[in-house]
Amino acid sequence: MIKKILKWGAGLFVLLIIAGVLFGGGSDNSSSSSSSSSTKTEQKAEKPKEYMAVDIATLNSELENNAAAAQKKYKGQNLKVTGQLGTIDSDGNYISIKSGGVDFKGVHCTINKKDKAQEDYVMALQKNQQVTAYGTITDVGEIMGYKMKVDKFE
Repeated sequence: MIKKILKWGAGLFVLLIIAGVLFGGGSDNSSSSSSSSSTKTEQKAEKPKEYMAVDIATLNSELENNAAAAQKKYKGQNLKVTGQLGTIDSDGNYISIKSGGVDFKGVHCTINKKDKAQEDYVMALQKNQQVTAYGTITDVGEIMGYKMKVDKFE
């Protein structure tokens, strides 16, 4: 009975050592990895985003002509979009920018609720007002248009 317990204990000990070597990676690698990743983050943070200026009419025209090409061109891109304010969400989570009239397509701008400046800006808006939003296009669809994660408004 004691021999069985010792065998199981030794086996478990060996498995723990192997798991530590395989998955632990050692403390030296971990600290140098986090230090190099923080350096990369600092370098990334230093370079300001560049935004391509485009008006909502151009976006809608390209979407209508070829939704697949519009998605390939704009998804993941940082844009400065100018157009007319459409919808203002009652919870303040998003606004939409349209090209005029009743327009289901446009840019659905998701607001960063942690950014007080964005929240204040949205609270001061009036429907049909001219709006410029800076952000990253996260989705493109032929039915509902573009979706943007907003960095700032102007």
